[in-house]
Amino acid sequence: MAFSPNSCYALSMQVLVNIPDELAAQLQARGLVLEACLRDLMEEKFSQEPIREERRRQAVEAMRGFAERHGATLGGLDLKSMVHEGHKY
Repeated sequence: MAFSPNSCYALSMQVLVNIPDELAAQLQARGLVLEACLRDLMEEKFSQEPIREERRRQAVEAMRGFAERHGATLGGLDLKSMVHEGHKY
């Protein structure tokens, strides 16, 4: 069972995956369990999301700070508005 960082509700998910026989054989030959490998990969992926989001926020703040300090313009376009426009996509 996993807990969502944005929710107070417990989440549970069952994923069915077709694994090629040769991949399963390679994992077994290395003494690895497929389910454990997948779980580890998913935990690693989801644990990195907050770090990526924080780095993205820091990069945007650094660009905005640079533009404000140096009076950078984009032909009359407001950098803050462009950042918020990008959030739509």
